[in-house]
Amino acid sequence: MTKRPNRIKEVILRRSSLIIFFILILGAFGLLRIVTTHKDIDDVANIDLPIIELLTQIETNQLEQAIAFERAIRYAEEIEPGNNIAILGFAEADSTFRYLAQLVDIDLVEAEYAVADALKQTNQEAQRIKLKGLLLSIKKLESDHTSYENHALEVMDLLEAGRIKEAVLASERVESEEDQFNKQVEGVLMRHEMFTEALVKIVEQEEVLSMKWIVTLTLLFIILSLLAVYTFSYKIWRPLEDIRSGAEKIGGGNLEARIKLSSNSITSDIVDSFNTMADQLLYSKKEIDRFIHFSYSTADDLRAPVTNLGSLLDMLGKEGVNPSNFKAILNNARKTNQQLEKTINSLVEVNKVREELSADKEDLDIDEVLKEVVADSIGKVKTANAVIKKDFSECPDIQYPKSQLKMIFKHLLANSLSYRDPERPLQIRVKSKKVSGHTTIIFKDNGLGFDSIKHKEEIFRPYTRLHSHVDGSGLGLYIVKMILDYHRGGVRVEAEARKGATFALRLN
Repeated sequence: MTKRPNRIKEVILRRSSLIIFFILILGAFGLLRIVTTHKDIDDVANIDLPIIELLTQIETNQLEQAIAFERAIRYAEEIEPGNNIAILGFAEADSTFRYLAQLVDIDLVEAEYAVADALKQTNQEAQRIKLKGLLLSIKKLESDHTSYENHALEVMDLLEAGRIKEAVLASERVESEEDQFNKQVEGVLMRHEMFTEALVKIVEQEEVLSMKWIVTLTLLFIILSLLAVYTFSYKIWRPLEDIRSGAEKIGGGNLEARIKLSSNSITSDIVDSFNTMADQLLYSKKEIDRFIHFSYSTADDLRAPVTNLGSLLDMLGKEGVNPSNFKAILNNARKTNQQLEKTINSLVEVNKVREELSADKEDLDIDEVLKEVVADSIGKVKTANAVIKKDFSECPDIQYPKSQLKMIFKHLLANSLSYRDPERPLQIRVKSKKVSGHTTIIFKDNGLGFDSIKHKEEIFRPYTRLHSHVDGSGLGLYIVKMILDYHRGGVRVEAEARKGATFALRLN
């Protein structure tokens, strides 16, 4: 690909060659203009961009909510005795709709708080007028979404009750409200973006006007000013060039690209926003890839018991089944049903963890959290004669969502108990420490172990069981990895067959 000419550098250097700073008067004038422009840029970076992100998020979640609503109706119309796919599809669409409805409600409240907080921060009258109008629009969106959501939930209840015709008739009003709400969100977002663009243009016009005044007032000081101008031009050009280069890399698919600037850079706020955006894009891509893989794995895990159950039902439906065969078929059907129930419960647990990923962090005593987890599994711990040794002296506390830290300990403990070596007493060692400023938990056991070089990626995939004698869901380590990834942590595994396993978990 042909490298595009650096127009930013050319424009700045061309104009800066004509600009000369007036040593006293122009110096004060230029400083005043820089402070004012920087304040305007701050407003764009700290107020407008986050609000645009929130409104975009509301729009995205609302569209996904609408899709889930339509799917629920479609699956409900296909529900009939024995059509488990339609039943499960409706349940999943119903659950997704309700979750997204709550998420949109939360997003709207968060947007209202963000706008109210921005009103307190800004001193610009134009910004205040715009934000007041935006606040009124968001409050109306909250009211309209509540109405739409209530009517949609009524349709869902009708569908769940099997009153399909009534639900389909009622859904026409819901779809009308949904379309109107989507247009309102799009309109609010568009108006806010247009105002932000206008504000940026005003800032640019002020900069151009400042340049003209500077040129007019400083023609007498060309020799002394050229060096300062080129120096200042470089300070402006270098960050902008880095931003342009970073954007090209991300646009080319390199989501690992980041921009590094000195702490006193005048564009540090914009660069921080850029890097945050890149982090969110990278996480979102990983989450999408993980979810797609999880969906395929789930479908594959469900296929066998569903097929088996269908075959057993066909056998029961045949004439001439003697009582002994009938009882054996019925027992197999019950076992298959239990397998399905276990898989579905695991899916519910994964979805619950995913919903709680954004929970607030708390000041936690790591030892107390582990004690609670051990207490919940004390029966299994005593049955296994497990000895748990702890050392949290180096790092006793952490800021983390409590439910998620408990979930990490729960699945690691369950993993050690399930895969213990029957030929020796189970020993578990848990230690915390600080590594490069990050809280790390070392979880080690002397169980059956595995080949970590061969299976280091495989064990974190859903429904993975390296030992066939253990009856588990195969989702424990997948959930642990999902929590760690969300908090930008990580995990390193070292294990050998019959020599136990060690998990080093960087929590944040």
